[in-house]
Amino acid sequence: MAKILIITARFLEQASGGAEKLAYDYASILSEFNDVTVCTSSAKDYVSWKNEFPKGDQIENSIRVKRFPVTQTRNIKKMNHLLNQCLEKGDSVSEKEQWEFLKEQGPYCPDLVKYVAKEQKSYDLAILIGYLYYPVVASIPNLEIPFVIVPTFHDEPPFRLPIYRKTYSNHYFYSFNAPEELSVYESYSKQKLSSYFLIGTYLVDRFEKQKSKISNSTQLITIGRIEPAKGYPDLFHYFENWKLYSNRTDVSIKCLGSISSLEIPKDPLITFTGFVSEEEKISEIQKSFLLLNPSAFESFSISIMEAWIQEKPVLVNANSSVMRGHCLRSQGGLYYSDSLSFQRTLDFLLENRDLAYRLGRNGREYVLKNFTKDVIRIKLNEMVSILLG
Repeated sequence: MAKILIITARFLEQASGGAEKLAYDYASILSEFNDVTVCTSSAKDYVSWKNEFPKGDQIENSIRVKRFPVTQTRNIKKMNHLLNQCLEKGDSVSEKEQWEFLKEQGPYCPDLVKYVAKEQKSYDLAILIGYLYYPVVASIPNLEIPFVIVPTFHDEPPFRLPIYRKTYSNHYFYSFNAPEELSVYESYSKQKLSSYFLIGTYLVDRFEKQKSKISNSTQLITIGRIEPAKGYPDLFHYFENWKLYSNRTDVSIKCLGSISSLEIPKDPLITFTGFVSEEEKISEIQKSFLLLNPSAFESFSISIMEAWIQEKPVLVNANSSVMRGHCLRSQGGLYYSDSLSFQRTLDFLLENRDLAYRLGRNGREYVLKNFTKDVIRIKLNEMVSILLG
C-alpha cells in the first residue's frame, strides 16, 4: 500500500469541469488499495475561488481531503489584464509579474504549498493535477519525492508564459489524457519525452438502448460550462448562419451547464438549462440527436465520451486537436472549422441518420475499449508501480 498525495485546485464529486472529475476519479480508484490524501482549496466555484468548504481535514466518500483557505478571491478583469501584460513582454517578462498573474489566477493557497513542502516526506509519491493553477506551479519546485504531473495541457495563451516552464521538463513524469496533449507539450517545450503515461479517465456505462435510439429527434445539445473561452459565441453565430441558409426551424440547441461571462442569444431555438443533475444530463443526451462541443481547448473532453457511451454522434470544433483525434480514432463524429464547414457537416448528419447512428455506435465501442473504470484502474496501478520503482 502506497501513501499517495494528490494536489489539485478544486476537489468535489459533482463538478462541471473535466479536470475536477479526473481528480475525483483518480482519488477514488487509487484509494481502493492505497492511502490517499487530497490537498486542495476550500473553493467550490472556480470563477471567484470563494471559500465555501470548511478548511481542515475531512473524510469525503472515504477519501481523506485536506482543504486550505484561498486568501485572495479572483478578479477576472484584473487577471486578464495581468495576463495580457505578461504575454506582451514575452520572454522578457519578470518572474515577479508572472507570480502576480498566478496569484490572481488562483486559487491562491500559500498554506497548501507550505504543507506540501514541509510534509511531503510523509508520502511515497505525489500526483499533481492541472498545470494552470497556483497550487501545482508553486509546489513542483519544492518536491523531493517521486511525482507525476497530469497537466491537462491546452494550446491556450497562458501556456506561453515562461513561468509555466516550471511545469515541464523531460526529467518529469507526465500522464496525458490523449496523444494530442502530448504533442502540444512537445511542440511548446521543444522536448521529446521518454517517460509518460496515456490514461484519461472513465465513464460509467448507463446505456439503455431504447431510450438512446435515434429516431426523429432534431435536438442538439452541449454539456459543460457556457463561456466565451469554450467557443460558444462562434457556435451561436454559426448556428444562426445555418438557420438562414437551411430555412429549417425544427432544429434546436439545448445547452446544459452554468453560464459565465456570456451574453446569451435571444433565440427561441437556443435554450439554457443551468446546472443539471447526472440523471437529467443522461436523459437529455438520450433524447438528443447529437452532441456539439465548440471548445478549441480540450485535453480530454468528458462530454463527447458521455455522448458516445449513449451511442450519440458528436460534432466538434476541429481546432481542438484532442477532440479531432478522438473522432478520427473512434470514427464516432465529425468536426468543423468555420461557419461553412459547420453548415455542411450538420446538414450531412441530419440527412444521413443511418450513418449518424453508426458513428454513435463506433463512439460507444471506443469508450468501452479505452475509458472504462477497469481500464483506468489498471493504468493507474501500473503508473504507481513504475513511480515507486
